[in-house]
Amino acid sequence: MFPEEAADGVGDHDISNADDILPDTNIDRERTLTGKWALGTFVLVFVFVLLAFATPYWIEGDPRFYGTKVEKVGLWIHCFRSLPDFNDYTHQRYFAGCRWLFNPFTEGYSEIRSYLAPPFFVTVQFFFTLCFIGTLIAAILIIMYLLFIGHGSRVSVLKWTGIDLIVSGVFGAMAVLIFGIKGDNEDFMPDWEHNYLSWSFAFAFVGVFFMFLSGGLFLVEAGIIVRKEMAREKMFPMERRV
Repeated sequence: MFPEEAADGVGDHDISNADDILPDTNIDRERTLTGKWALGTFVLVFVFVLLAFATPYWIEGDPRFYGTKVEKVGLWIHCFRSLPDFNDYTHQRYFAGCRWLFNPFTEGYSEIRSYLAPPFFVTVQFFFTLCFIGTLIAAILIIMYLLFIGHGSRVSVLKWTGIDLIVSGVFGAMAVLIFGIKGDNEDFMPDWEHNYLSWSFAFAFVGVFFMFLSGGLFLVEAGIIVRKEMAREKMFPMERRV
């Protein structure tokens, strides 16, 4: 009698495992390891993209060479040691120190803006700004997912977060690629042979890499939650999640 009952129990267990479409997953766990990695990599994305967007170290002038005109260059701030104003025919006006690219207060600075920001640089600004905006949108979606969104909307929010990060990564990759090709050559800044790509550019590159990784992880997490909900419905058909 007892062996038969034991055998029946084993059989029922095997059938349950066979019917369970996700037998190795705890359906009651709210966030998987994939979700935690997605959140962790996004923190890196946010830090790297923010620093790359805001800091003026996309290009630096080599301080070992005397008389170099460029100190450091960012997307929005340019710093010079002594940059002559080529519109000043008396050769008495020089720009030194750090200035916002759209500085309206320094005489003559707006007239050389087309030289400081040629078309390729404006393109880099445009694409990396879209990348930064996409990062902010992803941050808002993640906060909504963590604090406000109910079970019914979690998958949609995760999918849109992943798509947003991948699209933003494409914009960021275009900006990094264009600047990597055109940013450190004779067509951009004076004394180009003594300038080099610096850590803000490296941060942009790393941020874009992790952006693709984080976006993919969020999409995978959305798929995992879908399968967990299917498993829950199979095991508890009368239960409704709100």
